[in-house]
Amino acid sequence: MYVRKVKAGKATFFQIGQKIKGKFVLVKHIGSASLPAEIEALRLKALGELEKVQFGKQLSLFQTVDPEMRAKLIDWQITGYHQIFGHIYDSIGFPNTLLRDLTIARIAYPKSKLATVRYMEQQLGIKFSTDRIYRFLDTLSKDELTKIAFDFVSKKNNGIALIFYDVTTLYFESNDEDDLRQKGYSKDHKNELPQILIGLFVDKDGYPFDFDFYEGSTFEGHTFPKAIEGLIQKYQFKDLVVVADAGMLSEKNINFLEEKNLNYIVGARLKSLPLKEQKQIFAHAYDKTPVYEIKQTNKRLIIDFSEKRARKDKFNREKLIKKLEAKLASRKDLIKRSKYLLLKGKGVVTGIDYKKIEFDKQHDGLKGYWTNLGSGIEPAEVIEQYHNLWKVEKAFRMSKSDLQERPIFHRLKKRISSHLLICFCSLLVMKELERMLSPKNISLARAIEILGRVGQGKVTFGKLHLPIDSELGGDAKTIFCEILGH
Repeated sequence: MYVRKVKAGKATFFQIGQKIKGKFVLVKHIGSASLPAEIEALRLKALGELEKVQFGKQLSLFQTVDPEMRAKLIDWQITGYHQIFGHIYDSIGFPNTLLRDLTIARIAYPKSKLATVRYMEQQLGIKFSTDRIYRFLDTLSKDELTKIAFDFVSKKNNGIALIFYDVTTLYFESNDEDDLRQKGYSKDHKNELPQILIGLFVDKDGYPFDFDFYEGSTFEGHTFPKAIEGLIQKYQFKDLVVVADAGMLSEKNINFLEEKNLNYIVGARLKSLPLKEQKQIFAHAYDKTPVYEIKQTNKRLIIDFSEKRARKDKFNREKLIKKLEAKLASRKDLIKRSKYLLLKGKGVVTGIDYKKIEFDKQHDGLKGYWTNLGSGIEPAEVIEQYHNLWKVEKAFRMSKSDLQERPIFHRLKKRISSHLLICFCSLLVMKELERMLSPKNISLARAIEILGRVGQGKVTFGKLHLPIDSELGGDAKTIFCEILGH
């Protein structure tokens, strides 16, 4: 038996039959069609019917499928990332340039520029040479892009009056140092590699709106006045509250803020306070009133006690002391020095400083905050605002983990700046996406996974070529409805 194709006028007929004594004997009529696509579909249907007729009454050990009956997916490209990330990127106001593709690729596939080129071509259907990308990086303007980010964040909150500042380090996969890339204290625990310092500003909701970077050997507290000064000049702030951790605290930095007539909330180093103030702090009954305040001429020192923090402080200290005692008992060399060790002469360890331990016990559970905000602002509000610093830390975690901002492979300062700019733009897009998807309980990682399955391509079925889009269902449909409104 076989399939016979017959043309009659504009129509094409398909029939199944067999030859008996040289004549065609009809077994089954399949149908007729006139359009090319319909004709091809009918031909494939006829081949399927032929197989049913031939083997319908037989049991086959192996399924026989005509190669022409198998559809093939070709030219598949992921479109979900550009549809969703691209929409948010555009809503922020970033320029419609190659930066858009690089930002989207950074979120979806945070790798080196060479790997990004391959990914964009193979998965996103976007073809760029590495040379073009590197030339483009040299054109990016930090002032222009951070100004766009600031305007977006400011408009969202009807202005920015409360800012959070913190610093982290990013290392380089190189041993070469220069004026920028220098070895220093590494928060990534990569002290053997050159690094840079990144200072990031976020608003009260954790939205990044500006950043700067400094030489790797810079002490983080020294970045503070320079960063704040640059921010004031750039955005002409008038009423502003700056929140920073104890790493930024120094008398010089506080004097700087007061000279600029800026309000501040910064972490206090209670153990460095004069003995008179420490005695006041220890004398307070925290079991009755967990918050204590010491007022000075132009600022306030607020102390907060937490039972949970006290248990943690005690646990960490006792764990450390047990390790030190065990090492001293075994007479092993102590490579890392501890504040609880007694030293003599040229750093020779003679024992454990139990007086220091007793002194530290008094600080268990205590946390201090300096502020020049007036008494109209309750201590609880000051403490709450300071605790919002975790939003900067979260932004850094997203940069380092989700965007793989570290390590940096570039050498030139301009390229380093452009790499950080791409990560900065990506971070703002991710933050806005996170906010929009939060009511639906869809995480960023889940969204990236889902959108990676949304795309389009072509299907070949015999001689039939058809465009195909992935069907949106479940969480994918939720994401598109929430971001695009449809």
